[in-house]
Amino acid sequence: MAFIFSSTNTPLIARCRTALLYLVGIALLILWGSCHEDDSPMPEQAQVKVKLKNSGDQYDALYLEIQQIWTRTSAGGGKIDANKRLNILAVQRDSVIASGHVPHGTIQEVMLEVAPTGNQIVRDGSSHPIEMPQGPYIAINIAGDKLLLPNDTHALVLDIQLSNFIERTANGKYVMNPTLTAVLD
Repeated sequence: MAFIFSSTNTPLIARCRTALLYLVGIALLILWGSCHEDDSPMPEQAQVKVKLKNSGDQYDALYLEIQQIWTRTSAGGGKIDANKRLNILAVQRDSVIASGHVPHGTIQEVMLEVAPTGNQIVRDGSSHPIEMPQGPYIAINIAGDKLLLPNDTHALVLDIQLSNFIERTANGKYVMNPTLTAVLD
């Protein structure tokens, strides 16, 4: 032990410490460089504004707890957060109910996610829960053009025809149809 700490070995110890510090510094730089976020450019996005139009007057109100709109395009998947409870029958034409950016490309699938509970229909002043046996996702069928252009704004107009969207069963329950139609403007 005396050999290592003798005054004749002091330059050797200093060089070892310096080399060790350089190695630790290089290791930290390598770790820091490998832990950074992906710096690849963000894919081009299309802005989508979701609007509603409805037809039918057999109900007083239709309350839906809209959570999100999910999209899948040829360039990837995306979602638009809505997180709102709407009386569909009170929404004015051309009112935007949700807006966000999704990957551009040809639309392959669009799904509307509603809360599994809290959706209700009002008919003749009485409120009734809406059952969703298919689960919280409603498929949206888009007629016509399905291309979302990058860096462009598009309107997805959901067409809710109440006579097809809500059905009253033989035992008096109200059930939501799991599909809607829409047009991409």
